[in-house]
Amino acid sequence: MTVRDILLAMYSWWPFILIVGGSILAMRVMRQRTPSGATMIDLYEQQIAETRRTNAGLERIAAALEKNS
Repeated sequence: MTVRDILLAMYSWWPFILIVGGSILAMRVMRQRTPSGATMIDLYEQQIAETRRTNAGLERIAAALEKNS
């Protein structure tokens, strides 16, 4: 195996290694704790729950407005 073969193999594998490394980095960032002690995933779940509550309230308002029209 020559140096050229090794360089060619490294060149062809770098996108795969980059994707795997990026995935590992993203997982580590998502698991980090915020100053309040919650993980980013916990914060996203809280945001989704709040959005659902807001949507339910807006749907009630829309239904009341349609009823009055």
